[in-house]
Amino acid sequence: NWQMSSYSNPHIPAVELDSLKALMPERAFQQEILAQFLEDGGGVFRRVREASTLQPQEAQAGRQYIIGVDWGRSNDATVFCVLDVENKTQVFLDRMTDTDYASQRARLMALSERYNHASVIAESNSMGQPNIEALQNMGVYVTAFNTTNASKSAAIQSLELAFERGEIQLLADELQINEIMAYQSEKLPSGLVRYGSPDGLHDDTVMALAIAYNSLVDRAWFIS
Repeated sequence: NWQMSSYSNPHIPAVELDSLKALMPERAFQQEILAQFLEDGGGVFRRVREASTLQPQEAQAGRQYIIGVDWGRSNDATVFCVLDVENKTQVFLDRMTDTDYASQRARLMALSERYNHASVIAESNSMGQPNIEALQNMGVYVTAFNTTNASKSAAIQSLELAFERGEIQLLADELQINEIMAYQSEKLPSGLVRYGSPDGLHDDTVMALAIAYNSLVDRAWFIS
């Protein structure tokens, strides 16, 4: 296969590419800038167990929390991921299957109140938008996260970089650890990268975490 590093492009200053290296996860830089083919099956996240040592923690007075939501589809779970905004630690994880949406919304509302009226960032695709509208009518502050290939890639790469830099600490939850470690990337013929879990596995905890962390980093949800 013919491959050419972006450093071979005379129209792109090398200093600009060097600056990207500090901003991109290592795997993304190798694939997208150096045009390297990675042989290891596409596992995305590193240092996962090292970052996953915490126990669930109740809300602390005066602290601000954020909740990422990945709604379950057929055979999938709905996951609520609670992060402490200031120190980027995961303090609670709620995963449910075979639960009707009215019960899920009530559970999420109670969780938001429990964590100092935490802001919620919820996937808006498919059944997400009706759930978001119902939650807003219930008085919950919810921001929509529209999952596209571009928004998903940005969220996953932001989380990937956090693992590499040791900037996030997670619960010692074995199911979450396994889902994160199994998560993969695949280079498409178009040049885009597709992220997801291997066949037969789920990525519900990964997406809830990525939605929460990405929103925490860019602060798009912040109430001024």
